[in-house]
Amino acid sequence: MEGGYDEIISDNPFFVEFKKEYSDLFQHCISESWIVCVPRIGSLNTRVFTIEDFCAHILVPSDELPETHYSTLTEKQVTVGNKVITLEVTKGLPLHSHILFEETFYTEDFIKYKVWCLETPLEPSTNNGGVDVTKDCLSSINDCIDLLWTQAAGRQVLDQIELNVQLFLKKNPSLPLAIAPLKDAVSELYTQCLQATLQNRRLREKSKSSKHIMENIKVAVECYMQQLLFDYIFKPICTSCSYEDSHLNKKIRNMSDIQLRDLDIKKDLYHAVPRAKQILSKIDSYNTILEKVLCLKQALNAIHKKDTSNNIVFLTADDLLPVFVFLLIKSGLPNWYSQFTYMKEFRFSGVGKGDGDESTFLITTLEAVIEHIQSGALAGPPDPESYYYDSNPSEDSLSSTEQRRSSLTESVSPPEMNPREETLDYVFDLIKANHTEQVQMVLERNHKHLINMEDNEKTAMNLVLNEALDNDDDSDTSDLELYQKLCHPLCNCKKCCQKISKNLLKISPTVNSRDSHGLTPLHIASIHGKAAIVEVLIEMGAEINTSDLNECTPLHYSASRGHQNALLLLLHSGADMKKTNIDKNTPLHMAVNNGHINCVKALIYFAEHGRKQIDVNACNEGGTTPLHMAAKWGYEGIAKLLIENGADPSLQNRNGKTAFDLAHNLKILHVLKSSTPNMYEYIHITSYDVKKLNVKVDHPFSQMLQNLKIRSGDRNKACKTVENLKRIERILQAISYGDVKLACFYMNIDYEVYLNSKNYSKESQCHPLCECICCKKNTLRCISDFDVNFCDSNGVTALHDAARYGLDELCNILILNKANVNITNRKGQTPLHLAALNNKSVVLQCLLNNGANINAIDLSGNTALHDACDVGNIGATKTLIGFNPDLTMLNASEKSPLDVAKEKVHLTIIDLIEKYVNKTSIYK
Repeated sequence: MEGGYDEIISDNPFFVEFKKEYSDLFQHCISESWIVCVPRIGSLNTRVFTIEDFCAHILVPSDELPETHYSTLTEKQVTVGNKVITLEVTKGLPLHSHILFEETFYTEDFIKYKVWCLETPLEPSTNNGGVDVTKDCLSSINDCIDLLWTQAAGRQVLDQIELNVQLFLKKNPSLPLAIAPLKDAVSELYTQCLQATLQNRRLREKSKSSKHIMENIKVAVECYMQQLLFDYIFKPICTSCSYEDSHLNKKIRNMSDIQLRDLDIKKDLYHAVPRAKQILSKIDSYNTILEKVLCLKQALNAIHKKDTSNNIVFLTADDLLPVFVFLLIKSGLPNWYSQFTYMKEFRFSGVGKGDGDESTFLITTLEAVIEHIQSGALAGPPDPESYYYDSNPSEDSLSSTEQRRSSLTESVSPPEMNPREETLDYVFDLIKANHTEQVQMVLERNHKHLINMEDNEKTAMNLVLNEALDNDDDSDTSDLELYQKLCHPLCNCKKCCQKISKNLLKISPTVNSRDSHGLTPLHIASIHGKAAIVEVLIEMGAEINTSDLNECTPLHYSASRGHQNALLLLLHSGADMKKTNIDKNTPLHMAVNNGHINCVKALIYFAEHGRKQIDVNACNEGGTTPLHMAAKWGYEGIAKLLIENGADPSLQNRNGKTAFDLAHNLKILHVLKSSTPNMYEYIHITSYDVKKLNVKVDHPFSQMLQNLKIRSGDRNKACKTVENLKRIERILQAISYGDVKLACFYMNIDYEVYLNSKNYSKESQCHPLCECICCKKNTLRCISDFDVNFCDSNGVTALHDAARYGLDELCNILILNKANVNITNRKGQTPLHLAALNNKSVVLQCLLNNGANINAIDLSGNTALHDACDVGNIGATKTLIGFNPDLTMLNASEKSPLDVAKEKVHLTIIDLIEKYVNKTSIYK
């Protein structure tokens, strides 16, 4: 590849159409070894090509000078030199085009042919107005960059937009959290970027000649600005919309078991839902509004149905909206309201277009779906207890709540049947209708009947033990068939009694009877929050910890549905809080995932006051803790409650994500950062040599004895480790506040002595290696007795956090106290990585000047330069490049720092690295 540009030639529209539409000419080129030239994507002014266009890009080598002189099939003479093609259009007026790269292809017969990718076409443009790119062509950030780059004949416009964004961020280091002032600030920046863009003469002239080009320029400027700004403005947007997001997430999570049939979606649309869901779930991966809106459009376009002739039939809004509701619920995205707010409020290029704009229609559709879900129309009353504990629920209120049935509830809903048949389904219906007395009467009557059968030795157990004696299969026998199989209608012989008893068990449910899903009456009462029935069933001897086919207990269901009263009754009756379901979720997981803070409080406080153990850091099948769920769905109150009760935000799930990684707004991050885990419960000893703490020894001989004791083994190692862990927590907290003096105090470092030591000249020593009492005293006064390399449970040392927060003075103090500049945390990151991630250039210089390994890699294979390129930290990149890093190092994704910068479209960083590469190659 030449010039740093690359594209997939086989996907180039020009090359694809040439091979497809003019295959004979293409095969002739291969057989004659002619060279095919392909203009790069974005350089052509049309998407409709003629035979003349292709002939003008086929080079036939001359017989005399086949390496440098060619002719096209349109009889134009071409010369090639230094990767530049020169075409004589008219006499004295040559056309130049750079060869970006050359690629060799092979046919199925192993015949090779060459393709050159050109910067510009080999035919002069006939469009006086320039390139007229329709709005539909702009479908990604790369299209927008191509438009601004090609139409401005360079990257000057892109550089100007990037400069404006940098000045904006420098002027506003902390962006407002309210939507209105944030929108005003970004709108002003957009106006500045657009004005700077139109100062380019080429773009200004083309925008005047075509309204389409002007609209495309607006969209392109907006997209590139959003790409640069996204990481800075989306967190404040999520923070401002945190309440709406958490409220919406609670609604969605409590409808997670909804099915297509529950929303009356037509069956002929079922086939399109998986594809549409897959498309919509990618919306969070895009940074620009253009790409997010296009994602909505593609998802809706994927929903279609066909008639008998296999033709696509247009759908009405009534058909489309229920599917969109289903997709939103099943997408798993935790910040839909923030996404909608971003698309609606920060789309400045669409101002003045009215409601007829397609993007406006899509955004409004999303708004309607969100409002419909938030209204509670799909899930019944917002507070489950307000309905479930109504003393006399009416049939009307009961039917209104059953408008939306979950798949689980529907699985236990019986068909139309005779109410006189007291089957298990009939009992379930009574429980749902909250008929406590009838449920109790039916179950008690059946229980007494079975006891009488036991007294007469005609119980179900005798039936099972003697079943081998009966050769008749009566499992599906009706009453008429049953009595026809008896000796006579009044027979009471042993064999006939067994048949009657077996049939009686089918229509006489007990308190522990199960349906085909393994659900008992206690499960159903817990699902529907019937506390009075739960209490009755428990008194009648129902099994508290019985599980269904999904291994869910009644406690799981009461926690997941938010029924605090039923949950407390189960807990007081001995329900197991540690029991997990098939996905290894505890009841605490279920309550947190669905946002029921009342049930979370009940579980935690019951465990605390009942002296029970509840593991707030329990992991499910995916390694997810309750705190992971609270952080992901934005449940601030639940997250705070879990943190206060010992939840560890640093635990990683199976994907290596912590609660910090899943948090999508600053409020949740603030709650997580305020955590102070109980160090007595979570001890991670990271060193075999436990250093002494706060031991002041005046006599040198006593000092030697103390060191000897530590080396020989100390019985109080664990206690001292706990003290160190508690101390390192205080140290790291002081560093996070930027309080260097307080951090030094906790580490037993005299800050004033350090300041004086800066003025202490080495010439004042007797000689550099002098160990006399005077010189030794002056040297040791700066050294702390605390091991500055001690780390917390995540492997974070004081130097890590000092580098992260840019405290260069503290870094110097720690290095003076023998801090290891290449020490790693649990993620394999050195202090250099953290300084690069947070753009702390002064700290980077300090670390590198003191022996930091610039090519050290973390667990993801990233060097500090990889991290700086990934987040777009220009200052950190400049500093690191000045210390000669290895630019050929690849991370776990097989990407170099330059590849990472190109993927994230950090143009300034790309220039810095390429200039460094060119400079070093010259010296080589």
